[in-house]
Amino acid sequence: MELTFTQAIESIAADSHSGAAQIAERAADILLRRSTSGEPASPDAFRRELLATGWALIQAQTAMAPLVNLVNNVLWKVESEDTPRGLRQAVSQATDEFKRMLAQHALRVAEGALGLIGEGSRIVTLSNSSTVQHALIHAQRAGRRLEVICAESRPSLEGREQAALLLNCGLSVTLLDDVAAIDAAAHVDLVLVGADMLTNRGLVNKIGTRPMAMVAREAGVPFYTLCGSEKFLPPGFRPHQQSTIPIEDIWSDAPDHAGSVSHFFDFTPLEAISGIVTEQGILPVAAVEAWLAATKLHPALANYANGEMREQLLVP
Repeated sequence: MELTFTQAIESIAADSHSGAAQIAERAADILLRRSTSGEPASPDAFRRELLATGWALIQAQTAMAPLVNLVNNVLWKVESEDTPRGLRQAVSQATDEFKRMLAQHALRVAEGALGLIGEGSRIVTLSNSSTVQHALIHAQRAGRRLEVICAESRPSLEGREQAALLLNCGLSVTLLDDVAAIDAAAHVDLVLVGADMLTNRGLVNKIGTRPMAMVAREAGVPFYTLCGSEKFLPPGFRPHQQSTIPIEDIWSDAPDHAGSVSHFFDFTPLEAISGIVTEQGILPVAAVEAWLAATKLHPALANYANGEMREQLLVP
């Protein structure tokens, strides 16, 4: 893989501030660039290079299902093409469609969330989710007066970025440390969080989501995840364990032997979630399995993820 692609993927791997949808857009551009660089020796060689790049992107952010769905969509799109022109056009079409889908889903999810947000609602959220931002700004523009509590979201503090963006859009925002924000989930009208991955077992999202869900559930406060279907993990794909993150990535002047941060994400069981706001409206958790079952995982990606093909491909 060319150095420029390696650097671009390393940049995605190091990004602990952007949400899953934002990361997926950048990944789509990388796949498109990859498809137009060099002259493939054969259609099969083209597909292998595309898969290797796609796998590197998935590994860069293992908790983000949109990357899996992006690569899956691209692989299906190039399946029936045999000419260099056709293959490149297929990748271009697949990546364009995926980015348009991300934008459309964000709008529809925001519209779906509007029914949850009443006049004068007090809402708790965390991390830096563009989907949550769209929903809150949409509600404000629809005339709802809101009070938003943002967790600062350690260790990367990306919740501060979300708070600043919402403040700049004219919303009433209070920034709290994570413990205080989790406690506040018991005393508000609604908790809204984004999503990095949804499986038939539960939600993977920024660390702090699970305790916030548990506090809200105990207090009887509705807890919803805003989750377009691009964040539904295809059945048959087994996500890999998150990589350990060097402490210096988030603590520049850390003392020697300070250790490492093991992960940025946690897992919230489906039964702790009141509902899932998708581009098709608000779904009960029972509807997730049927939707997931309709997604077809490309065999090449399934084999690669299960380790059956890795030795045959040049993985960066």
